[in-house]
Amino acid sequence: MNTEKLSIKALQSIGFKTFAVFIYILLFFAQRLPQVSIDAVELRDVTESFSISSVAFGNLNKFFDYFAAPLDGGTLALIILAVAALTLGIAALCLSFFPYRRLQVVNFCLSAIGSAVNIAFAVLLIVNSSKLNYDSEIGGIMDFSPSYVLIWIAPLLFILGTLFTYAYAKMPEYTLADGRFFRALGCALNPMNFPKTFGSNDDTEALFRATVPLKKKKYATMSEPSALKSERKKSAKRRRKMNNTQILDDYEATGKKLSPLELALAKREHAERIANAKADEENRILFKKQSAVKTAPAKFKTKKTKKKNGGAPRNRSLEIAKLKARHAEEVATRNNEIF
Repeated sequence: MNTEKLSIKALQSIGFKTFAVFIYILLFFAQRLPQVSIDAVELRDVTESFSISSVAFGNLNKFFDYFAAPLDGGTLALIILAVAALTLGIAALCLSFFPYRRLQVVNFCLSAIGSAVNIAFAVLLIVNSSKLNYDSEIGGIMDFSPSYVLIWIAPLLFILGTLFTYAYAKMPEYTLADGRFFRALGCALNPMNFPKTFGSNDDTEALFRATVPLKKKKYATMSEPSALKSERKKSAKRRRKMNNTQILDDYEATGKKLSPLELALAKREHAERIANAKADEENRILFKKQSAVKTAPAKFKTKKTKKKNGGAPRNRSLEIAKLKARHAEEVATRNNEIF
């Protein structure tokens, strides 16, 4: 299992929830974009721009009251839909910060309703603007100019936020460090897995990890990676971790029969553990290389000196003492033989 380089370390912990939060923040600002502008026909330089939030807070109603123009049924529906769209957008943004899966399932349902409301608001705004321009009473007072591009930004962002919220509810443990982003997103959005979403035993992520080989990505950083800092504390724990064979032996010892999914997950866990260890080793080598470049000592040339006496050791007192002792023993033995 190969590893890939991820230059920004902070990207490793990003999951589908982060994408949903970012899109809902963009939606919060998009609901304040001027989607329609209304010009006074008889008065020069009297114009006003309205967004979803301004319509929801009653600014459109005040503009009609200024010209003493009555609100028709379409305009009243626009105000109601704007209030609903603004409320649902803020609620989806607040709920998306929580990590609980069941809460994200509720957020998905709420976001789906918000997407439908935004689409209805966009369609009604376009239709009602063209209708009021041809109205004899209101058309002679005000001229409606909708911005077709800005009108559809909010519905598009709401739909994207709904999709990423649903993907996070299906795969809460997935991060960019696991790789296979588009395959993971496609598996989460697969309509075949939709009935499992509202149950407590949703195994979509487990099946994905069992069938798709994930790649942990190594990262380049100027400081010591946190994985290497915590490795000293977790080294003993990693040595105690069982490999795939030990896991299967323990299951057989307990008499429990492995299902195909449990067997695939055990093998997948073993393969991911090997890939993660390899990525950590590459991170360690990368950090050591960077540290060696920073703290490399200066090299000085030294002259080579020849050893005296042909390289023999200078201190030979022990050898001389041994020779003297041996000579004394030989002399004593010879004297005893003479006498």
